[in-house]
Amino acid sequence: MTEGESKVGEGAPIAYVMTHYPRVALTYISGEIDALEARGLAILPFAMNAPGAEDLGSDDLRRRSAKTIYLKSQWLAAITALIAQWFRHPIRMTRLWGQAVSSARLDLGLMVRRMAHLVEAALVARECRRRGVRHLHAHFGQAPATLAWFACEMLRQDRRIAAGWSFTIHGFQDFVDDAVARLDLKAASANFIVCVSDFTRSQLCRVTPPSFWDRYFVVRCGIDLAQFPPRKDSPRNASPAILTVGRLSPEKGLSILLRAVTILRDRGVEARLTIIGEGSERDALRNEIEALGLGERAVLAGELPSDKVAQHLRDADIFCLPSFSEGLPISIMEAMSVGVPVVATNIAGIPELAINDRTALTVPASNALQLAEALERLMTDRQLSERLVAAARQEVLRRHDRETNADAMLALFRQWSAIDGQVPRMKRWTADMIDVVHSAALKDARR
Repeated sequence: MTEGESKVGEGAPIAYVMTHYPRVALTYISGEIDALEARGLAILPFAMNAPGAEDLGSDDLRRRSAKTIYLKSQWLAAITALIAQWFRHPIRMTRLWGQAVSSARLDLGLMVRRMAHLVEAALVARECRRRGVRHLHAHFGQAPATLAWFACEMLRQDRRIAAGWSFTIHGFQDFVDDAVARLDLKAASANFIVCVSDFTRSQLCRVTPPSFWDRYFVVRCGIDLAQFPPRKDSPRNASPAILTVGRLSPEKGLSILLRAVTILRDRGVEARLTIIGEGSERDALRNEIEALGLGERAVLAGELPSDKVAQHLRDADIFCLPSFSEGLPISIMEAMSVGVPVVATNIAGIPELAINDRTALTVPASNALQLAEALERLMTDRQLSERLVAAARQEVLRRHDRETNADAMLALFRQWSAIDGQVPRMKRWTADMIDVVHSAALKDARR
């Protein structure tokens, strides 16, 4: 087999491009990598940012870090790789540079970022060339997808190499700013795109022509069901324990949840709220907790490893996600797997799993009063809680088992490798290709 004929699934590694790896808050990516490696795929991880001390707290995390190539800490090597690439292919690199600049749409700050991404992508391309990588997959549609896009274009500049790439689009951060993400250009270049929910796929369709839509596949995030087994008994806390897990950022709607807890307090319901996660809104949330007089009724617990998150879930009476925008949150899957009744907003991809009065209670986003009423309803109606918990667990088993969803990812990677020879971009996916992926993702539904 020649250099240009290396195939996914036949010994050639797949490069995974990410913002961080390993990362406590992104264990679902680690799980996906583990599941694919268990199926015989070799994964070469690239991360833009080096991990912090909190992300290296175990032997497993340190092992993952040792395998990862970190980009921002190797700027000299990256610049050297870019210069070498430009000398090898000056005309094609000039065209790629022009494409990178034009993708910024005259935004000077974004142009600078695109140039930085081009430098980092040169290092990715060099390492992929050295290690026989012929397919790159990025998690998240902004910077990681930009790097994978540019790196793949650099590999394709050598006509002996049939390189391809793909990416997974998750949620709000991926499509909040079309001018920055440029999902239209990435969709034109990528072999396929994975969407974690139907809603996420719809957002991709919104910014791209219908001719690309056959390449968008819904592969829902999976969780390790063994790590989040159903608890034996529901807790009977004197003060109902409400739990939420997620990034502390504006789209998560956490201020609405604080107001809902305040409404419950004013009604004489002494609920306790624990917020797990970190982010830009931490100080603002702390100030709001103080302003509302919630005191110890609301606790910012910070970012926690998955085993401690699982323990908090086992101790919780209710899981609540008050988001304004989402893809389809992992945290809801974990709560439902453990057996915690869920209250969530009925926006974006959430209703694909949190189905009102069937697997969860859902309310309009930003409505603190309705959120408080739904929380109180679950606190007082144990029969309702038990019914929702049972149905929710079955839905997670059916649609969000990490092993089943890894089969769908494997089918996608292998189907790409079945496209012969030449650079496979802009090829249409046929019905039988689509069926390969869908049959893997939905095989449990046909049992």
